[in-house]
Amino acid sequence: MKYALITGGSSGLGAAFAEHLSNQGYHILIVSYDEKANQCVAQKISKKHSALSVDFLTLDLSLENAAEQVYMHCSEKQLEVEILINNAGMFFFELLDKIPLEKIQAMLQLHIHTPTKLCALFAKDMKERGKGYILNTSSFTAWMSYPALNLYANSKLYLKNFSRSLALELNSFGVKVMALCPGAIDTTLYRLSEKQRKLGRKWGVIIAPELLAKRAVKALFKGKVCYVPGFINKLVLLFVKITPFWVINLVKMKLDVFKERK
Repeated sequence: MKYALITGGSSGLGAAFAEHLSNQGYHILIVSYDEKANQCVAQKISKKHSALSVDFLTLDLSLENAAEQVYMHCSEKQLEVEILINNAGMFFFELLDKIPLEKIQAMLQLHIHTPTKLCALFAKDMKERGKGYILNTSSFTAWMSYPALNLYANSKLYLKNFSRSLALELNSFGVKVMALCPGAIDTTLYRLSEKQRKLGRKWGVIIAPELLAKRAVKALFKGKVCYVPGFINKLVLLFVKITPFWVINLVKMKLDVFKERK
């Protein structure tokens, strides 16, 4: 029985990954801290695909030994994880000195430590089998070392670069690794009105999680190492890369987080 393991799979993009991969015939293991949401997604998929095994593990992935617990769970239940999707994460827009240390620790654990250890643990099994897929959800902001995005963007930059290096380590063993770097996703994260969300989708600035999951999995199977979805995002990325420091410094003074410090 081949499984797809999705962290942060109880909502948003993670839930979309779980549903799409179940449509592809994979058994599903969702890992998230939200017990009720886990049950809801698992029941929804099980109802649609009664022949598949759909399980979940309720676990806070910001804990220091979370990766080990996930791997132990799979080992004890003898789950063969063919696809690992590191999608769990968190987002906040704040100046570094204003962020509580425990919040900093949680983000670094979710974006760096836990996914790195999960890759190390499951990659070993994938290498031995000669087949496997790893997708790490990075972000478009990996190219944006901007104020108030400092911690988020640079932890996502780590995931992007780490995925590229890991892909080079594993591609000779039949294991494909990809960093997914989306822009805005049509979820409640950005607190936009329905009108704004529809307009964003129309112009390609915002992408629906279901469509993103489908495109991302397709890119992963094809062997892409880094995938930035959407023509608009690719176009904007060109300007992001050449934006001079003084322009960013000028724009930052317009941000509310800086105004509040005065």
